[in-house]
Amino acid sequence: MDQVIERIKARVAAIDPNGPRKVLGVFQLNVKTASGVEEWTIDLKQLKVIKGPASNADVTVALTVEDLTAISGKTLTIGDALVQGKLQITGNAELASKLAEVI
Repeated sequence: MDQVIERIKARVAAIDPNGPRKVLGVFQLNVKTASGVEEWTIDLKQLKVIKGPASNADVTVALTVEDLTAISGKTLTIGDALVQGKLQITGNAELASKLAEVI
């Protein structure tokens, strides 16, 4: 899990704050782990990743740590995960489809 979050942080940090951006939104990840649910905020407006819930999420995504790892590793697409019932999305579904560019 930590490796995936660090990879996401690195990808967000690599975004040029003054350049054009493909994705502008605030995402909350509710990641099911063995010890419960971890909440993470990926704020692509402010370009930050923090542990904890988002106060203004455009999209909330619930998934397991294994599925997050698979999506981050590009062995599972968000579309396939949705079809297989491996993740639940609330909020802006079109914006959610662009999340894979960051994670």
